[in-house]
Amino acid sequence: MQGENPDKEAKQIWDELGPWWDASVKEGDPFHRAFIFPVIERWLNLKGGERILDAGCGNGALSRRMAKQGAEVYGVDFSRTLLNQAVERSQNFPNIRFEEVDLTDATHLKRLAAVGKFDRIISSMVLHNMSNLHPFFKALRGLLKPQGYFIFSIPHPCFNSSSVLFKPEGGLTLTGYIQQTTNRMRSKPGQPIEQLVFHRPVREYFNLLIDQGLVMNGFEEPCVAPKLLPKGNLWGQRPSIPPVLLARWVMT
Repeated sequence: MQGENPDKEAKQIWDELGPWWDASVKEGDPFHRAFIFPVIERWLNLKGGERILDAGCGNGALSRRMAKQGAEVYGVDFSRTLLNQAVERSQNFPNIRFEEVDLTDATHLKRLAAVGKFDRIISSMVLHNMSNLHPFFKALRGLLKPQGYFIFSIPHPCFNSSSVLFKPEGGLTLTGYIQQTTNRMRSKPGQPIEQLVFHRPVREYFNLLIDQGLVMNGFEEPCVAPKLLPKGNLWGQRPSIPPVLLARWVMT
């Protein structure tokens, strides 16, 4: 790890980055709308009235999409700046509540469990920003209702990480996949400061969830047609390589 407290450093970065990120993402950037939201919404299959935890809600874009379908959404994030943006953008949504929660902090997670259990827990493009997944994954059993399930999306560790070089043209070269590493990078064009990213091979995510008694019942590696992405988009130039991984897990 870089620095004595990577989570404290990551929080400081996101508090500083928050206003720029919110202006860039708004209600979901083209990447999220093309690759991530369709899978999550298909898996959620919301009917109205579901209680959902948006774990790592950022500016609340996904929370608002779920709230529009009638869900009661509880959005949490460790960045006060991003939460302020979420509250500002969600004033017309009485069925969303936001709270500052650090998902790497067992004390915060215990406080979160006190608000009641959830039908669904979503963590979209968040886990790779966390230095330690154990507290959050350990807390899932206490946060999920019986038959509830957990959905997460992450940048694909094989194809979309700091270990990847986007060469040759139309392809990519991967090195160092199996090691867990901490890196600094800019996720979006024009991003003013680097963020901390914690690379893990896929097995680290899956084995931690298996250890908690969860079973995977959904898995997607979405690819989309270039026409669904902005002209010149990196992934539009590699339409057969999935940039994200999504998985759905249920309690046993």
